[in-house]
Amino acid sequence: MSTSNGYPAPAPARRWHRAAAARAGIASACAGRVVWLLGSRCVELLLPSGELRQRRLHLSLKAGSRAVADPGRPGHLYLLENGSSAIWHCSPEGVAECLTSEPQGRCFRASLGSRFLFCGRKLLVTGTPNQGAHSPWLFDLADRTWVRLPDAPYAILSSAVVASPSEICILGGWSKMHSCHGFLQRFSLKTGTWEVSSSSIPWRRPGAAAVQTAGSHDTLVAALGWMECDGTVGHRDFRLFRRNGGAQRDTCSSSRLVALAAGQVEELARLPLADSFESLGELFHMGHHLVCIGRDHVQIFDQKECSWQTWPLPEELSRDESNSWVKHCGSWAVAFVTEYAELTAPRAPTGR
Repeated sequence: MSTSNGYPAPAPARRWHRAAAARAGIASACAGRVVWLLGSRCVELLLPSGELRQRRLHLSLKAGSRAVADPGRPGHLYLLENGSSAIWHCSPEGVAECLTSEPQGRCFRASLGSRFLFCGRKLLVTGTPNQGAHSPWLFDLADRTWVRLPDAPYAILSSAVVASPSEICILGGWSKMHSCHGFLQRFSLKTGTWEVSSSSIPWRRPGAAAVQTAGSHDTLVAALGWMECDGTVGHRDFRLFRRNGGAQRDTCSSSRLVALAAGQVEELARLPLADSFESLGELFHMGHHLVCIGRDHVQIFDQKECSWQTWPLPEELSRDESNSWVKHCGSWAVAFVTEYAELTAPRAPTGR
């Protein structure tokens, strides 16, 4: 990625009003936006209004790169360049600054399955190509250096991830050598050790996760990438059918929202539209709503009403000259920005 002064100044963003949120039944204090970035283009979907806006950025972002919004600074994004370990900061005005020196930008090669998120005030990358499929890395924003953490017992590419300053929780994953798995792996940043669940959950395609807090108890909530299946996850009647990549829209295919706590898995809901989560390993809280940003749809779950709202991806995203495999695995970098709610760093579940 390279900065450029040749692009026009970013167009002033159109303001949308809190009344739009109220009409949609979601408090304006919980509004957010989904941000897609590719090349010098930025496309935003405002939630819950569904309004779209576009603007130009002062950067050129490679296809397959990854993005995360700074939970402490609204509008600020960090970008992980595909094929390298280079980190860029993108200001709300769309101006990019590279934070890595040349050696730090060559510590590893980020891949399409790498997850990129905040871990306290550091940046976490889970998984790199081939032999790095088990390797997590932490980037210290203060001294701008990478540190490689101990390898996970199971692959962590294309996984669901939540992280805090003390612990990283990774559900599922994939590697070329061992295909998919559905184990929950916890890494303690205090002891430097991994703990792996004794059983696994169904896992066919990339998923995403978040922490649900109720009082002093934390639960890991995950959206499972679509599966060819029947029955209820966690029950004896659940069955996986033969894998079929062309069956996403078939009645036998679905994505499930599940909760994991105390070694048990409970299905909470079935997503209205079968989807997978190639670009993001996280789900996002928007008040009592849970935002699921998939490869093909944006779906929001109202946890009080147990109801869903869905949005198709913006048509602008189809203007993409990436090859078919990169498109399939997520050519656009994606981030979720909370607009009005108080911003806090994500937490990893503490309960067992």
